[in-house]
Parts: sequence; C-alpha cells; structure tokens
Amino acid sequence: MKRIGRFYSQVAVAGIYCMFLIWGGQASAGDANLCAGDIAKFCKDVKPGAVMDCLERHENELSDECKTYEAKMGGKRVEMREEVRQLKIFREACNEDMAKFCKDVQPEQSVIEKCLSSHEGELSASCGERMKATMEERAKKKTP
Repeated sequence: MKRIGRFYSQVAVAGIYCMFLIWGGQASAGDANLCAGDIAKFCKDVKPGAVMDCLERHENELSDECKTYEAKMGGKRVEMREEVRQLKIFREACNEDMAKFCKDVQPEQSVIEKCLSSHEGELSASCGERMKATMEERAKKKTP
C-alpha cells in the first residue's frame, strides 16, 4: 500500500507539472498580437508550446510591447513552478500520513489537507510541520 501511495503522489505531481508546461507555453490570442511580429520574425518554425521559450531566447531583440508581455508571462510561469515545487514538498513530507489516514479520500489537495487536519495530533513530525507551513503561507497570501 505504501508503494501505491508513493506512486500516486509522484503521478499527481508529474500531471500538475505537465499541465503547467502546457499552460505556461501558450499565449492567449489577444496577448499574442503584442508579439505577433516578433514571433513571425524569430519563432515562425517553432511548435506552439515552445513559443515562450523562443521569445526568451530572443529577449534582447524583441519589441518593447513583446518584452513587456514576455516578462508578464515569465512571472506567471515562475509562480506556477513555485506552486508545483511546494506541492511536491508537501506530498513528500506527508506521503506516509496520506496513505495511513486518507487513502479513501478524493485526490484533490484541499480534500487531502482537510483529511490530514482531522488527524492533526497523529501526524508525523515532517507532515505536521509541512501542514503548518502550508497554512501559514496561505494566510500570508490572503492578507493584503
């Protein structure tokens, strides 16, 4: 059972990261117009999912409008990478506790956190610390 839980958490993290890569590499139609000329000039033969990486490689040659857009998208990508990294740390710290206490709950992060919270006094030290850090981080984000 322990092995299945570990496999499941690795698959979940990999799936979230893949969704991030797909989302992060695409520009919306309206925003892409800001870089349309630069894309045609520098990235015309690049696959759609790799356009942002191409623009980053040509950053010094881009128009001002496209540089602004590229910087904005880079910020979102960095934020998403950090969220995926934090989720992976959480899953690694709480993997055994999830298998022990929450094996029958939905695999959504909020449901798992609620389940683990209901076993607060029984959690391993690493999972208890990670739960506390996760809640503190959320509280900071909610506070303006």
